[in-house]
Amino acid sequence: MSEYFAPAVLAAMLLFPAAIPDTRHVTISPGSAAPGGTVQVATSSCSSAAPSVTATSSAFAAYTTLTRSGSGWHGTAKLSPYSASGLKTVYVYCAGGPFTGEFTVGAAGSRGAGRVPWLLGAVLALGGVVAVVVRRRRRT
Repeated sequence: MSEYFAPAVLAAMLLFPAAIPDTRHVTISPGSAAPGGTVQVATSSCSSAAPSVTATSSAFAAYTTLTRSGSGWHGTAKLSPYSASGLKTVYVYCAGGPFTGEFTVGAAGSRGAGRVPWLLGAVLALGGVVAVVVRRRRRT
């Protein structure tokens, strides 16, 4: 099946454009945090002339104001102690936005992988479908 892997990856990148790196994004670190913890939010997508930049997520205790620093915007967000576990989206609002990023809320010390397991599963499933189709065409 390895001969079908490269076309499957290419097809997945075309079908799932989120797999292609985007320079206009939001970075959240660490990638996983416990309820009640904090995460750092950063973006270079907002203009330096933006009057204000805010970030929000269903996991945050409140809106977070980002401040200009160097070539980007940075801030610290406190998570609600009642945040449910799972993948969360962060929205950064400014002119031209909103822009998004993701992180995982989990138990203390857990390491979330965000979109990677889902994307890997999609690529493998697509590769399997391609392999089955090619195999059936060869039999006929």
